Amino acid sequence: MASPAAKPGFTLPLLRRRAEEESAGLPSLMTAAQHAAQTIRSGEHAKRRPGSGEKFWQFRDYQPGDRPQDIDWRQSAKSDRVFIRQKEWQTAQTALFWCAGGPGMNWRSDEKLATKRETALTVALGLAILMAHGGEQVGLLGGGMNPGRSELSLESLGRHLLRDHKQSLPDIARAAPRHANLVLIGDFLEPLDRIEATFDALAARTESAIVIQTLDPAELELPFSGRVIFEDMGAQHERHHVTQVASIRAEYQTRIEAHIEAVAHLCLRRQWNWLPHNTKAPVRDALADAWTMLAPQRAGGAPA
Repeated sequence: MASPAAKPGFTLPLLRRRAEEESAGLPSLMTAAQHAAQTIRSGEHAKRRPGSGEKFWQFRDYQPGDRPQDIDWRQSAKSDRVFIRQKEWQTAQTALFWCAGGPGMNWRSDEKLATKRETALTVALGLAILMAHGGEQVGLLGGGMNPGRSELSLESLGRHLLRDHKQSLPDIARAAPRHANLVLIGDFLEPLDRIEATFDALAARTESAIVIQTLDPAELELPFSGRVIFEDMGAQHERHHVTQVASIRAEYQTRIEAHIEAVAHLCLRRQWNWLPHNTKAPVRDALADAWTMLAPQRAGGAPA
């Protein structure tokens, strides 16, 4: 689609400033949930799993192979059973971010709008700021930087997200730690079989993810009229001439809605969160919705 050129000069300082402005004040949305859960402590989440932590979890019966030093003799003396004193295994919560690139993400239908990529980057870094300020670790899907919660970690994440601008889908060869939360942001307009294969590969390596599908309003509404030339922004640069675009609007909207619904279903099948975002809506709305969706994971619970 013909459109204004992408805004020049989208640098790390500009990205950081926009992300800070959009995320300011949003942690208050989660205050009640954080107090209720009482499981977040200095960026650590109690996973309610046995391990070598310091916090008591539960007693259980002694089993062959258990260490004698783990026996709780005081509790065992109260009955004819031998009890093991289990402790919680606490792991630092880590969120790994990925933003789509490619020519399609650099498109916008109106010069007053941000491009889809600019929007995705702002949402990504805004969420990262919220998480890091909450004591959680943030990093890049596939490595390239050590996850952390410091200002240097946020700066490193921003640099990597700006530089990594060619992939329309995450690289499934990139490793993802098992207990990390993935934050995947893009338009996800690739063929559904490619999206499904990518999600399958990622789901095999991680427990939870949030997919934020970012689209321009014209991609949802096809508001053009008269004769329109649609140009493929990929490597082939194919052009398609439509004499009367109104004649295809209904069919187009049916197809795009079906595609979006299919992406949402792919997420639902994997118990991932899915969030649609229209670039004409405030970035703050996407941040608030994503922050709320991440509440169960941040409180040590299961994905919504």
